Amino acid sequence: MKWALIIILIFVIMLIANALSQQYKDKFDFYSNLKLFLNQFKMNLSFKQEKIETFLNGIKAKKNFQTFTDCYKRYLKGEELDFSSIKILDEGEITELTDIVKNLGKHDTKSELSQLDSFLIIVEEKLTKASEDKNKLCPMILKLSLLFAIALALLLI
Repeated sequence: MKWALIIILIFVIMLIANALSQQYKDKFDFYSNLKLFLNQFKMNLSFKQEKIETFLNGIKAKKNFQTFTDCYKRYLKGEELDFSSIKILDEGEITELTDIVKNLGKHDTKSELSQLDSFLIIVEEKLTKASEDKNKLCPMILKLSLLFAIALALLLI
């Protein structure tokens, strides 16, 4: 019985650690998708020139990026732009994302392409930081949690 409880304790600690590290993975995925979105938007602007609504409807997104596209679609229908439901982003990142979205589709093609390039630079910096965090912090969280679980198990024995 004691061993079963120790195994369950280790399992629960590792589940919590996995949930914590998942936030870093989700942030990396979000910025990867945002970069892809902006590149596709740039290509659309350069060649197809579809309306933004049509372009957004063609995107197959998951998780947090689905929330982003849903908020963007509501904004295009006249609602207030609110990315606060994307929990992986902090206040500054939400503000930057809001600025990016509010400025898309507001200028002539040449200015829009130039602005997209500057947005892509910002997103690339965020993606690099998210990648570093994911590669450094996720394994560290899992390893430290495992060590903590083992130490706790040894104390309980």
